[in-house]
Amino acid sequence: MFRSSFPVLTACFSPLLLLSAPVKADIDPVAPHQHFLPTAVIEAFGKLNLLPWVAGLFALGAVALLATHRLRLRRRTLRREIMGLKDGPRFRVVDAMAHATWRKGKIDPDRLKRAHEVARNTTKMDFDIDHIREVAHRADRVIFPGTFHYLGDNLNEAEKLVVFNAAVSVMLASGPLSPIDRSHLKTMASGLRLRRSDLRDLRKLIPA
Repeated sequence: MFRSSFPVLTACFSPLLLLSAPVKADIDPVAPHQHFLPTAVIEAFGKLNLLPWVAGLFALGAVALLATHRLRLRRRTLRREIMGLKDGPRFRVVDAMAHATWRKGKIDPDRLKRAHEVARNTTKMDFDIDHIREVAHRADRVIFPGTFHYLGDNLNEAEKLVVFNAAVSVMLASGPLSPIDRSHLKTMASGLRLRRSDLRDLRKLIPA
């Protein structure tokens, strides 16, 4: 009885056995020697020691940063020599305004005129407008987060605000501030290390 029913049971359960069996993919795996790059190139990269290259790139980056820093110091010294001022609050005011005279890749005449007026009133020196223009031509044109850190060194809060307000007044001489102008002032405020409360009060006075 059991032997006669075995073929029937096998026929009934064979689909289940097929479903439970592991499925083998019909697609052959990629052969180990098949790559997107030629074997010779891959072997060359495998033998290459990248550490000296990485170290060299870091060294070049450090040299470039050092050269840029020295160039900025030299340009700042030239600006002081043109103005005939020692490094201090008066120089920082004029220097901040010189950076603020730039608009759309060139020195804006209205901003330059305003910077000249404020420079004469602040420093009590008989500056000619060409002096301010010459200083502006030697201003740092590439602005990054650390550009204006020197502006706030050894200044009290009141002096920092005078520097910042002078730059704002120069920028406003050409009309409402653009997004680039606001980014410039934000970087300058960070360099001056101004308090948020001071900036909040000043923002109310600046037209959008």
